[in-house]
Amino acid sequence: MFQGVEEYVLPSSGWTLADLMRRIPSLPEDHFLKPERVQEELRTMLGWRGIVNFRAIQHVRRFPTEEVASKFVDYVSALARESGQLCSVVQTLDHVTVTLTGRHPGGHFGITRAVIDFAKRLR
Repeated sequence: MFQGVEEYVLPSSGWTLADLMRRIPSLPEDHFLKPERVQEELRTMLGWRGIVNFRAIQHVRRFPTEEVASKFVDYVSALARESGQLCSVVQTLDHVTVTLTGRHPGGHFGITRAVIDFAKRLR
C-alpha cells in the first residue's frame, strides 16, 4: 500500500492533484441565482416549482387534448433549441412537464436569470 503519500501524479499530464485543483476554474459567485432569489421569483410564476435544491425549475401543464399538448412540446423544444436553453420537455397524454436549468462552462448546473426569463416566456 501507499500510506503516507500526499500527492498523486497523473500519468497523462504529470500534474499533481494540487496542480489540478489550482487549474480548475472556480464558479463565479454571481453566475447562478441563490435559492432564496429563485424562490422569490417562483412566487410570481404560477405553477413553477424548484427541484434538485433549486438547481432546476419545473412546470406541469395540462392541455385540452393530446394534440394541443404535442404542439406545445414542439413550440417549447424549438424555442429552447433556438435560444440555447437547457430544457427537458416530456409529454404524457394531455400533460406536459417542462424542466429548465442553466449550465456554467465549468460543468455546474443551476438557475440563472436567463432560465427565469425563458420560463416567463412560456406562460
